[in-house]
Amino acid sequence: MGLLAALLSAVFSSSKDLMSKRLAFRLDGTVSTFASFAFALPFYLLLLTLLTLLGHETFPCSLAFLGLVLLRSLTDTFAEGMKMHAFVHGDLSVVVLVLSLSPLLLLITSPLITRVPVSFTEIVAVFLVVGGSIVMVYRPSTENSARQKKGILLALGAALFFSLNSCFDYLAVQKGVRTISGLGTAVFAGFSMTMVSAVFLSPFVLVHADHRKALGSHRSGLLVRGLLEVAFMVSKLYALEFMDAPAVAGIMRMSLLLSIIGGRVFFNEKDFKRRLAAGGLIVIGVSLIAWWQWSRHPYAGE
Repeated sequence: MGLLAALLSAVFSSSKDLMSKRLAFRLDGTVSTFASFAFALPFYLLLLTLLTLLGHETFPCSLAFLGLVLLRSLTDTFAEGMKMHAFVHGDLSVVVLVLSLSPLLLLITSPLITRVPVSFTEIVAVFLVVGGSIVMVYRPSTENSARQKKGILLALGAALFFSLNSCFDYLAVQKGVRTISGLGTAVFAGFSMTMVSAVFLSPFVLVHADHRKALGSHRSGLLVRGLLEVAFMVSKLYALEFMDAPAVAGIMRMSLLLSIIGGRVFFNEKDFKRRLAAGGLIVIGVSLIAWWQWSRHPYAGE
């Protein structure tokens, strides 16, 4: 179940990035970042209500859990903000390519923060995923390199913060009280983190009339992205109940392959064949992670 959740998270992540790139042409980066959190909250509330009525929801409120939610929200705010601004300046496939550094950074941040040791197999797998992303894919055309430099730098910053918030995701889920299905804790953790992030950004957005008008004008697209955000976060947090942070992050790099195809189809981005060639190493890396997790926990999630 953890592996399936991680794969679903990759699909939802890619779909969310495609929608974010589309909105990047119409919305300021800060407005788009705030909306990614705020427009997810109605769907979280609906799901929380349903799970509570079914008796599958718990509401962990320990100081440790709340502290992790705060740390995760801060890092996610910076990560999403940098990513949204990166979409304005760079191609979708290039931005998600640089974001794929996050699993590599997790090999450093995860043992330091979560105290969960990383196996040699996971290190090899993550290097395959990241290597396939960088070595085989990134070779921008000369005329595009200057324009995308800012987007690449912003994406690098986002990758660092995403590695940190993946660690806090893992710890927050582990600190939560697991329900019978495991889903309740993941939903509440995702809702808590999203709500705090939206509160952080609200003073920078809601005080401006033009920002409020932009949110209203693009309400339908933002709601669709909000639904994808909820699906992505719940799948990711649920996967973290069964797998460690570097493994989940590595499997989620499957979203890069989907984003490269989407970038070509919807935005006519260049260097398609070279970027698509990275999919081979990515699939090998993901398969290695999946095998390793299954060999350790063959009945996880049953």
